[in-house]
Amino acid sequence: MELQELQYFLVSAEKGSLTRAAEALYTTQPHVSQVIRALERELGTRLFTRTGSGIALTEAGERIRFYAQNALKNADLIRESCAEESRALRLAANPSSSLAALAGEYYARTGTALEYTECGIEQMMALLQEGRAELGFLFLPANRLPAFRHMAERRRLVFTPLITADLVLHCGPHSPFFGRERIAPAELDGASCIQLEDDFFSVEELLLEDGAFRAGRYALRRVVRTNSDHLMQQMLRDTALCNVGSYWLPELQRERGFSMAVIEGFEQSVSFGRLQNEGAALSEQAEGFLELLRERL
Repeated sequence: MELQELQYFLVSAEKGSLTRAAEALYTTQPHVSQVIRALERELGTRLFTRTGSGIALTEAGERIRFYAQNALKNADLIRESCAEESRALRLAANPSSSLAALAGEYYARTGTALEYTECGIEQMMALLQEGRAELGFLFLPANRLPAFRHMAERRRLVFTPLITADLVLHCGPHSPFFGRERIAPAELDGASCIQLEDDFFSVEELLLEDGAFRAGRYALRRVVRTNSDHLMQQMLRDTALCNVGSYWLPELQRERGFSMAVIEGFEQSVSFGRLQNEGAALSEQAEGFLELLRERL
């Protein structure tokens, strides 16, 4: 049974005439008759009886009309749902309040349906490969770019750097480092931090692989690990914990009451960029989001 057969059946019932149904369906009366007969054979029952003025539904036809109407209505809902899904902008990103705010701004501007997933790099690459994300956004240590590009290319993914930023210490008002503009790595010895969970290429490794940290003379106390940027903000706001990370929208951090101190010796050491499938043409929605992102950069 095909949806077209149900459509021909319903139009014929509405018009009360196969000739008038054919006119409404932009086809011929013999073709409508053929479709109705095929549907009757499949259902094993007569749907219409002939009258002096045309056709009328049988008792079975009256019952089937109710189900046919629901079937076509549900088919329309399925098509609308798929069309809406195909228009959705699917993004994956390292946890970032800045990017989340930008995604919200894009929705407010355009009303585009949005699927936004915060995740580590491994999950991000899987989402892109499976077609469940169109663009990924991530922070990488600049000195790891060659290694990451090689790994991405093996999965037919392309990384495009968008901006290079400093390694910074994010602080809330309870931190002893709050309000500082610059800070020396030695001052972070023993500092208690909340750090984002990632599978590899964490930007904090830039600090931990350097000098006295690498030799074990200095230590960074990572007391909280999370993949939640919301928890990160709450902990920075309510505790003395700090965070070693990066940024690309400093004004957003300041609006939320945080300060950022550049870690000396690690200026321009973090690359922020986008990840996408190799050779894939971007949707209109993705191009629009990138245009907004470029405005901010």
